[in-house]
Amino acid sequence: MSAVTTELPTVTKEPVTRPERTGRIYALDLLRFSAALMVVFYHLIADLDRRGAWGDGRKNFGAAVDQVTSYGWIGVEFFFVISGFAICMSCWGRSLSDFFTSRVSRLFPAYLFAVLITGTVLTLFPVTKSPDLTTILVNFTMLNQFFDIPGIDDVYWTLFLELKFYILFASVVWFGVTYRRVVLFNVIWTVLYLFAFTTKFQPLISIVEPRWAPYFIAGTTLYLIYRFGPNLLLWGMLGVSMVMAVPSLKKRFEGMVEVFPLSYGVVLAIMVVLFGLLILLALGKLDWLRWPGLMTVGALTYPLYLLHRQLSWVVVDRLHEAMPRWVLLGLVTVAVIGLAWVTQRFVERPLSRWIRQGLKASFAQSRAAENAS
Repeated sequence: MSAVTTELPTVTKEPVTRPERTGRIYALDLLRFSAALMVVFYHLIADLDRRGAWGDGRKNFGAAVDQVTSYGWIGVEFFFVISGFAICMSCWGRSLSDFFTSRVSRLFPAYLFAVLITGTVLTLFPVTKSPDLTTILVNFTMLNQFFDIPGIDDVYWTLFLELKFYILFASVVWFGVTYRRVVLFNVIWTVLYLFAFTTKFQPLISIVEPRWAPYFIAGTTLYLIYRFGPNLLLWGMLGVSMVMAVPSLKKRFEGMVEVFPLSYGVVLAIMVVLFGLLILLALGKLDWLRWPGLMTVGALTYPLYLLHRQLSWVVVDRLHEAMPRWVLLGLVTVAVIGLAWVTQRFVERPLSRWIRQGLKASFAQSRAAENAS
Protein backbone atom coordinates (compact mmCIF):
# COMPACT_ATOMS: atom_id res chain seq x y z
CA MET A 1 0.00 0.00 0.00
CA SER A 2 1.35 3.42 -0.93
CA ALA A 3 2.24 5.86 1.79
CA VAL A 4 -0.13 8.74 2.45
CA THR A 5 1.52 12.16 2.69
CA THR A 6 0.69 14.13 5.81
CA GLU A 7 2.64 17.30 4.94
CA LEU A 8 0.69 20.51 5.10
CA PRO A 9 0.98 23.00 2.22
CA THR A 10 3.49 25.76 2.75
CA VAL A 11 1.95 29.11 3.63
CA THR A 12 3.78 32.05 2.10
CA LYS A 13 4.07 34.85 4.61
CA GLU A 14 4.64 38.54 4.12
CA PRO A 15 8.38 39.32 4.24
CA VAL A 16 9.55 40.63 7.58
CA THR A 17 10.59 44.27 7.66
CA ARG A 18 14.16 44.82 8.73
CA PRO A 19 13.75 47.01 11.85
CA GLU A 20 16.80 49.15 11.14
CA ARG A 21 15.48 50.20 7.72
CA THR A 22 12.39 52.21 8.65
CA GLY A 23 13.90 55.45 10.03
CA ARG A 24 14.96 58.70 8.37
CA ILE A 25 16.89 58.19 5.14
CA TYR A 26 19.33 61.11 5.07
CA ALA A 27 20.93 59.94 1.82
CA LEU A 28 17.55 60.29 0.10
CA ASP A 29 17.42 63.96 1.12
CA LEU A 30 20.87 64.49 -0.38
CA LEU A 31 20.03 62.70 -3.62
CA ARG A 32 16.76 64.60 -3.95
CA PHE A 33 18.50 67.95 -3.49
CA SER A 34 21.26 66.94 -5.93
CA ALA A 35 18.64 66.17 -8.58
CA ALA A 36 17.10 69.59 -7.96
CA LEU A 37 20.48 71.29 -8.43
CA MET A 38 20.96 69.43 -11.71
CA VAL A 39 17.70 70.92 -12.97
CA VAL A 40 18.40 74.37 -11.50
CA PHE A 41 21.80 74.76 -13.19
CA TYR A 42 20.44 73.33 -16.43
CA HIS A 43 17.86 76.11 -16.47
CA LEU A 44 20.12 78.87 -15.13
CA ILE A 45 23.00 78.25 -17.51
CA ALA A 46 22.34 76.01 -20.50
CA ASP A 47 18.67 76.81 -21.04
CA LEU A 48 18.80 80.56 -20.33
CA ASP A 49 21.97 80.85 -22.41
CA ARG A 50 20.17 79.21 -25.32
CA ARG A 51 17.23 81.61 -24.92
CA GLY A 52 19.51 84.64 -24.93
CA ALA A 53 18.68 85.71 -21.38
CA TRP A 54 22.40 86.14 -20.64
CA GLY A 55 22.89 88.32 -23.70
CA ASP A 56 23.46 87.81 -27.39
CA GLY A 57 26.54 85.63 -27.08
CA ARG A 58 26.15 81.88 -26.63
CA LYS A 59 28.28 79.90 -24.19
CA ASN A 60 28.59 82.83 -21.81
CA PHE A 61 30.07 80.52 -19.19
CA GLY A 62 32.36 78.65 -21.56
CA ALA A 63 31.78 75.60 -23.72
CA ALA A 64 32.67 73.15 -20.94
CA VAL A 65 30.21 74.60 -18.40
CA ASP A 66 27.45 74.83 -20.98
CA GLN A 67 28.12 71.25 -22.05
CA VAL A 68 28.01 69.86 -18.51
CA THR A 69 24.88 71.75 -17.45
CA SER A 70 23.07 70.85 -20.68
CA TYR A 71 22.68 67.33 -19.25
CA GLY A 72 20.91 68.61 -16.13
CA TRP A 73 17.44 67.83 -17.48
CA ILE A 74 18.12 64.19 -16.55
CA GLY A 75 17.51 65.24 -12.95
CA VAL A 76 13.77 65.09 -13.73
CA GLU A 77 13.97 61.38 -14.53
CA PHE A 78 15.90 60.91 -11.30
CA PHE A 79 13.13 62.77 -9.46
CA PHE A 80 10.52 60.32 -10.72
CA VAL A 81 12.46 57.32 -9.41
CA ILE A 82 12.94 59.02 -6.04
CA SER A 83 9.25 59.89 -5.99
CA GLY A 84 8.27 56.24 -6.42
CA PHE A 85 10.59 55.32 -3.56
CA ALA A 86 9.37 58.12 -1.29
CA ILE A 87 5.64 57.61 -1.88
CA CYS A 88 5.87 53.89 -1.24
CA MET A 89 7.75 54.63 1.97
CA SER A 90 5.43 57.37 3.22
CA CYS A 91 2.22 55.42 2.51
CA TRP A 92 3.15 52.31 4.46
CA GLY A 93 0.62 51.68 7.22
CA ARG A 94 -1.59 54.61 6.23
CA SER A 95 -5.23 54.74 5.29
CA LEU A 96 -6.51 56.32 2.10
CA SER A 97 -7.60 59.43 4.00
CA ASP A 98 -4.14 59.66 5.59
CA PHE A 99 -2.58 59.31 2.15
CA PHE A 100 -4.78 62.06 0.71
CA THR A 101 -4.07 64.32 3.67
CA SER A 102 -0.31 63.81 3.50
CA ARG A 103 -0.14 64.48 -0.25
CA VAL A 104 -2.32 67.60 -0.18
CA SER A 105 -0.56 69.07 2.86
CA ARG A 106 2.82 68.27 1.32
CA LEU A 107 2.26 69.51 -2.23
CA PHE A 108 -0.08 72.47 -2.06
CA PRO A 109 1.39 75.01 0.41
CA ALA A 110 4.62 75.65 -1.51
CA TYR A 111 2.83 75.21 -4.83
CA LEU A 112 0.14 77.80 -4.11
CA PHE A 113 2.79 80.27 -2.99
CA ALA A 114 4.88 79.56 -6.10
CA VAL A 115 1.91 80.10 -8.42
CA LEU A 116 1.05 83.37 -6.64
CA ILE A 117 4.61 84.73 -6.74
CA THR A 118 5.40 83.52 -10.25
CA GLY A 119 2.09 84.73 -11.66
CA THR A 120 2.56 88.16 -10.07
CA VAL A 121 6.18 88.55 -11.25
CA LEU A 122 5.42 87.42 -14.80
CA THR A 123 2.46 89.81 -14.96
CA LEU A 124 4.63 92.74 -13.88
CA PHE A 125 7.85 91.70 -15.66
CA PRO A 126 7.01 89.31 -18.52
CA VAL A 127 9.92 87.56 -20.22
CA THR A 128 7.84 86.31 -23.14
CA LYS A 129 4.21 87.16 -22.45
CA SER A 130 2.14 87.69 -19.32
CA PRO A 131 -0.06 84.78 -18.20
CA ASP A 132 -3.77 85.57 -18.40
CA LEU A 133 -5.98 85.47 -15.33
CA THR A 134 -7.66 82.19 -16.33
CA THR A 135 -4.29 80.46 -16.61
CA ILE A 136 -3.22 81.70 -13.17
CA LEU A 137 -6.51 80.76 -11.48
CA VAL A 138 -6.67 77.25 -12.93
CA ASN A 139 -2.99 76.72 -12.08
CA PHE A 140 -3.89 77.17 -8.41
CA THR A 141 -5.79 73.86 -8.57
CA MET A 142 -2.83 71.89 -10.02
CA LEU A 143 -5.39 70.42 -12.43
CA ASN A 144 -4.64 72.76 -15.32
CA GLN A 145 -3.23 70.12 -17.66
CA PHE A 146 -6.48 68.15 -17.48
CA PHE A 147 -7.96 71.19 -19.25
CA ASP A 148 -5.00 71.58 -21.60
CA ILE A 149 -3.99 74.81 -19.86
CA PRO A 150 -0.21 75.20 -19.55
CA GLY A 151 1.54 75.77 -16.25
CA ILE A 152 2.67 79.32 -15.65
CA ASP A 153 6.09 77.78 -15.06
CA ASP A 154 7.32 75.15 -17.51
CA VAL A 155 8.60 72.89 -14.72
CA TYR A 156 5.05 72.27 -13.47
CA TRP A 157 4.48 69.61 -16.15
CA THR A 158 6.12 67.07 -13.84
CA LEU A 159 3.51 67.71 -11.14
CA PHE A 160 0.80 66.45 -13.50
CA LEU A 161 2.65 63.13 -13.83
CA GLU A 162 3.17 62.96 -10.08
CA LEU A 163 -0.55 63.53 -9.58
CA LYS A 164 -1.38 60.64 -11.91
CA PHE A 165 1.02 58.40 -10.04
CA TYR A 166 -0.66 59.28 -6.74
CA ILE A 167 -4.08 58.48 -8.18
CA LEU A 168 -2.88 55.11 -9.47
CA PHE A 169 -1.03 54.22 -6.27
CA ALA A 170 -4.13 55.12 -4.24
CA SER A 171 -5.52 51.78 -5.46
CA VAL A 172 -2.87 50.06 -3.33
CA VAL A 173 -3.42 52.36 -0.36
CA TRP A 174 -7.14 51.63 -0.51
CA PHE A 175 -6.51 47.97 0.33
CA GLY A 176 -3.49 48.65 2.55
CA VAL A 177 0.11 48.86 1.37
CA THR A 178 1.88 45.51 1.67
CA TYR A 179 4.83 43.86 -0.05
CA ARG A 180 2.65 41.64 -2.23
CA ARG A 181 0.25 44.41 -3.21
CA VAL A 182 3.07 46.72 -4.27
CA VAL A 183 4.57 43.89 -6.35
CA LEU A 184 1.16 43.19 -7.91
CA PHE A 185 0.64 46.90 -8.60
CA ASN A 186 4.02 47.10 -10.34
CA VAL A 187 3.29 44.01 -12.45
CA ILE A 188 -0.16 45.23 -13.50
CA TRP A 189 1.13 48.73 -14.32
CA THR A 190 3.96 47.22 -16.36
CA VAL A 191 1.54 45.07 -18.37
CA LEU A 192 -0.77 48.04 -18.96
CA TYR A 193 1.95 50.40 -20.16
CA LEU A 194 3.32 47.70 -22.47
CA PHE A 195 -0.15 47.32 -24.00
CA ALA A 196 -0.38 51.12 -24.22
CA PHE A 197 2.88 51.17 -26.19
CA THR A 198 1.68 48.39 -28.49
CA THR A 199 -1.91 49.46 -29.13
CA LYS A 200 -1.35 53.24 -29.16
CA PHE A 201 -4.73 53.42 -27.41
CA GLN A 202 -4.81 57.03 -26.28
CA PRO A 203 -7.13 56.70 -23.26
CA LEU A 204 -4.87 53.96 -21.85
CA ILE A 205 -1.78 56.02 -22.62
CA SER A 206 -3.28 58.99 -20.77
CA ILE A 207 -3.89 56.87 -17.69
CA VAL A 208 -0.74 54.76 -17.38
CA GLU A 209 1.79 57.21 -18.89
CA PRO A 210 4.00 54.56 -20.53
CA ARG A 211 6.90 56.98 -21.11
CA TRP A 212 7.31 57.68 -17.42
CA ALA A 213 5.84 54.66 -15.63
CA PRO A 214 9.13 52.67 -15.53
CA TYR A 215 10.76 55.34 -13.37
CA PHE A 216 8.02 55.27 -10.72
CA ILE A 217 7.92 51.46 -10.77
CA ALA A 218 11.69 51.34 -10.33
CA GLY A 219 11.33 53.64 -7.33
CA THR A 220 8.69 51.50 -5.58
CA THR A 221 10.75 48.39 -6.28
CA LEU A 222 13.85 50.01 -4.79
CA TYR A 223 11.89 50.78 -1.65
CA LEU A 224 10.85 47.12 -1.32
CA ILE A 225 14.52 46.21 -1.60
CA TYR A 226 15.36 48.81 1.04
CA ARG A 227 12.64 47.74 3.47
CA PHE A 228 12.68 43.95 3.06
CA GLY A 229 15.98 43.12 1.41
CA PRO A 230 16.78 42.07 -2.17
CA ASN A 231 15.67 38.90 -3.92
CA LEU A 232 15.57 37.61 -7.47
CA LEU A 233 12.01 38.79 -8.08
CA LEU A 234 12.77 42.37 -7.05
CA TRP A 235 16.03 42.48 -8.99
CA GLY A 236 14.13 41.25 -12.03
CA MET A 237 11.43 43.90 -11.63
CA LEU A 238 14.05 46.59 -11.21
CA GLY A 239 16.00 45.39 -14.22
CA VAL A 240 12.90 45.36 -16.43
CA SER A 241 11.97 48.88 -15.28
CA MET A 242 15.46 50.21 -15.97
CA VAL A 243 15.52 48.69 -19.46
CA MET A 244 11.99 49.88 -20.25
CA ALA A 245 12.98 53.41 -19.24
CA VAL A 246 15.49 53.50 -22.12
CA PRO A 247 12.93 54.21 -24.91
CA SER A 248 11.59 57.17 -22.94
CA LEU A 249 15.10 58.40 -22.25
CA LYS A 250 16.01 58.12 -25.92
CA LYS A 251 12.92 60.07 -26.94
CA ARG A 252 13.80 62.83 -24.49
CA PHE A 253 17.36 62.82 -25.81
CA GLU A 254 16.17 63.16 -29.41
CA GLY A 255 14.25 66.29 -28.43
CA MET A 256 17.13 67.75 -26.44
CA VAL A 257 19.84 67.02 -28.99
CA GLU A 258 18.06 69.34 -31.42
CA VAL A 259 19.09 72.29 -29.24
CA PHE A 260 22.10 71.00 -27.27
CA PRO A 261 25.19 69.10 -28.50
CA LEU A 262 24.55 66.01 -26.37
CA SER A 263 25.96 62.49 -26.47
CA TYR A 264 23.53 59.61 -26.02
CA GLY A 265 26.32 57.55 -24.49
CA VAL A 266 26.86 60.21 -21.83
CA VAL A 267 23.10 60.34 -21.14
CA LEU A 268 23.01 56.58 -20.58
CA ALA A 269 26.13 56.74 -18.40
CA ILE A 270 24.56 59.44 -16.20
CA MET A 271 21.40 57.38 -15.78
CA VAL A 272 23.44 54.30 -14.84
CA VAL A 273 25.28 56.34 -12.20
CA LEU A 274 22.04 57.77 -10.81
CA PHE A 275 20.38 54.36 -10.67
CA GLY A 276 23.56 53.01 -9.11
CA LEU A 277 23.37 55.55 -6.29
CA LEU A 278 19.78 54.57 -5.55
CA ILE A 279 20.67 50.89 -5.60
CA LEU A 280 23.44 51.60 -3.10
CA LEU A 281 20.90 53.44 -0.95
CA ALA A 282 18.44 50.53 -1.19
CA LEU A 283 21.15 48.09 -0.12
CA GLY A 284 22.03 50.23 2.89
CA LYS A 285 25.44 51.28 1.60
CA LEU A 286 24.65 54.95 2.19
CA ASP A 287 23.35 54.55 5.74
CA TRP A 288 26.52 56.16 7.06
CA LEU A 289 25.14 59.53 5.94
CA ARG A 290 23.65 60.79 9.20
CA TRP A 291 24.13 64.56 9.12
CA PRO A 292 20.89 66.13 10.47
CA GLY A 293 21.37 69.15 8.19
CA LEU A 294 20.41 66.94 5.26
CA MET A 295 16.82 67.04 6.52
CA THR A 296 16.79 70.79 5.87
CA VAL A 297 18.49 70.30 2.51
CA GLY A 298 15.87 67.75 1.50
CA ALA A 299 13.04 70.02 2.64
CA LEU A 300 14.27 72.80 0.33
CA THR A 301 14.08 70.61 -2.77
CA TYR A 302 10.40 71.04 -3.61
CA PRO A 303 10.12 74.84 -3.20
CA LEU A 304 13.47 75.27 -4.98
CA TYR A 305 12.19 73.28 -7.93
CA LEU A 306 8.94 75.24 -8.07
CA LEU A 307 10.43 78.72 -7.80
CA HIS A 308 13.77 78.74 -9.60
CA ARG A 309 13.04 78.87 -13.32
CA GLN A 310 10.79 81.79 -14.24
CA LEU A 311 11.94 84.04 -11.40
CA SER A 312 15.61 83.55 -12.26
CA TRP A 313 14.80 84.14 -15.94
CA VAL A 314 13.25 87.52 -15.09
CA VAL A 315 16.26 88.55 -12.97
CA VAL A 316 18.90 87.38 -15.46
CA ASP A 317 17.10 88.95 -18.41
CA ARG A 318 17.11 92.36 -16.71
CA LEU A 319 20.42 92.38 -14.86
CA HIS A 320 22.87 90.50 -17.11
CA GLU A 321 24.30 93.74 -18.47
CA ALA A 322 24.66 95.35 -15.03
CA MET A 323 27.15 92.95 -13.42
CA PRO A 324 29.60 90.16 -14.30
CA ARG A 325 27.82 86.99 -15.33
CA TRP A 326 29.50 84.77 -12.72
CA VAL A 327 28.58 87.21 -9.96
CA LEU A 328 24.99 87.35 -11.18
CA LEU A 329 24.86 83.55 -11.43
CA GLY A 330 26.07 83.26 -7.83
CA LEU A 331 23.60 85.85 -6.58
CA VAL A 332 20.67 84.25 -8.41
CA THR A 333 21.60 80.80 -7.11
CA VAL A 334 21.82 82.04 -3.53
CA ALA A 335 18.60 84.01 -3.97
CA VAL A 336 16.51 81.07 -5.23
CA ILE A 337 17.86 78.79 -2.51
CA GLY A 338 17.16 81.51 0.06
CA LEU A 339 13.64 81.98 -1.29
CA ALA A 340 13.13 78.22 -1.08
CA TRP A 341 14.18 78.33 2.59
CA VAL A 342 11.84 81.22 3.34
CA THR A 343 9.01 79.39 1.58
CA GLN A 344 9.66 76.17 3.45
CA ARG A 345 10.03 77.87 6.83
CA PHE A 346 7.29 80.50 6.75
CA VAL A 347 4.79 79.17 4.20
CA GLU A 348 5.09 75.42 3.92
CA ARG A 349 5.39 74.54 7.59
CA PRO A 350 2.48 76.56 9.00
CA LEU A 351 0.17 76.06 6.02
CA SER A 352 0.91 72.31 5.89
CA ARG A 353 0.05 72.03 9.57
CA TRP A 354 -3.21 73.95 9.07
CA ILE A 355 -4.24 71.88 6.02
CA ARG A 356 -3.35 68.61 7.76
CA GLN A 357 -5.40 69.47 10.84
CA GLY A 358 -8.32 70.69 8.75
CA LEU A 359 -8.43 67.59 6.55
CA LYS A 360 -8.11 65.22 9.51
CA ALA A 361 -11.03 66.98 11.17
CA SER A 362 -13.01 66.80 7.92
CA PHE A 363 -12.47 63.05 7.54
CA ALA A 364 -13.28 62.47 11.20
CA GLN A 365 -16.55 64.39 10.73
CA SER A 366 -17.29 62.35 7.60
CA ARG A 367 -16.75 59.06 9.45
CA ALA A 368 -18.91 60.22 12.34
CA ALA A 369 -21.72 61.20 9.98
CA GLU A 370 -21.43 57.87 8.18
CA ASN A 371 -21.62 55.92 11.44
CA ALA A 372 -24.61 57.93 12.59
CA SER A 373 -26.59 57.35 9.41
